[in-house]
Amino acid sequence: MVRMLFVPSVEQGTLVRRGDELARFVRQDSGLTIRSEVPTSYAAVIQALGAEQADVAWMPAFAYVIAHARYGAEVKLQVVRSVYRFGTLVTRSSGRQPESIQDLAGRAVAFPTGLSDELRQKVLTVLDAEAPGWREVPTASSLEAVRKLVESPTEVDAAVSSWVFSGPYDLVGDGRKQLEAERPGTLADTRIIFKTETPAAERATAYYGCVYTRVDSGISRLGDLNGKRYAFSDETSTSGHIFPRLLLDRHGVSLGRVYYAGGHPNVVQAVWDGKADAGSAYYVPPGEREERNGTFVGDARTILLSRMKPEDRLGFLDEVRIIALTDPIPNDVCVAREGFPEETWQTFAASLQRFLVTDEGRMALFDLVAGIAATPTEDSAFDGFRQALEASGMSAAGLLEAEEEKLERRRRRQEEGE
Repeated sequence: MVRMLFVPSVEQGTLVRRGDELARFVRQDSGLTIRSEVPTSYAAVIQALGAEQADVAWMPAFAYVIAHARYGAEVKLQVVRSVYRFGTLVTRSSGRQPESIQDLAGRAVAFPTGLSDELRQKVLTVLDAEAPGWREVPTASSLEAVRKLVESPTEVDAAVSSWVFSGPYDLVGDGRKQLEAERPGTLADTRIIFKTETPAAERATAYYGCVYTRVDSGISRLGDLNGKRYAFSDETSTSGHIFPRLLLDRHGVSLGRVYYAGGHPNVVQAVWDGKADAGSAYYVPPGEREERNGTFVGDARTILLSRMKPEDRLGFLDEVRIIALTDPIPNDVCVAREGFPEETWQTFAASLQRFLVTDEGRMALFDLVAGIAATPTEDSAFDGFRQALEASGMSAAGLLEAEEEKLERRRRRQEEGE
């Protein structure tokens, strides 16, 4: 029998129900007997792997780092989220500049090498058809492509940038806004003359923390946060505290009053209400779900947006914006205990992938770990995450201890309410 555990990260009833659906499919599909359980703590999941009382577990990256160091647990799969990314063509906004794709015939275009194959092909198809003789000037990223357009006007006449939906005053989402965050005033120096009709559906294995402010706060750069009131989500949150704190420290920011709002949507609410000058919560670029639900963005604002009338949503995005992102944070993972038979793992993994192409499987995975897929990965992919934790002064073990204390407080409140 294969014993599969989930950490208690969301409502337990959902984890139990969806975990049982996965176990039932694997059993019927492969003949493996699967038992799905949700222990009461992160530590219990890690200890079960070490004691061979669990074979497979789904957990956040920090819990895996501990399970690997203590018990030799092996990371097998990483959760993947969907991102809808468009391609744009950007030109300078002043002087006699190209106004259409046709005007780029025979001209130099800064082109990011990091675009996905699908998105790159969408842009190439249009340029090749509409602007014969255009020349590609490779750059490292969308930000660098737009930077080259602004800072080296004699070298390129346009820039390609990826684009995801963001609030109108956000400083994330495309190369133009990223450059504006670094060099205020440059957004007005460029304009978009073309955007692909359809997005490329990309897969992301990381998410971020972000910094929120009110648009009317006068805060537009991280340096403006010195002495300001700041809301973090909670002390143990990777995206709502640890990585944002690293970002602020790196920029030499000395905050004023700091408090923990007790959740990601609470941070956004505090900033919106003016109870905090700024705050941090999670950021994920929007994908199919946000488009379907009409919430536009994929970060913590989407929780508040989902509670609003559709006609009020864009107005809210006019008031609360993102001015910076943290370094990437690895998505959740699926791990196997040390010594788990490889043949059994391969049988389980193959059946899992067959489950995930069904409608039931897609919904189950999203409810379990907020993902659309689970792809193979390896331990070295988490080296940067380990280094970031060390730099923050919060070890993975310390993070686990704090998370367990939070779970215990939650249990006590539930018991007192019964």
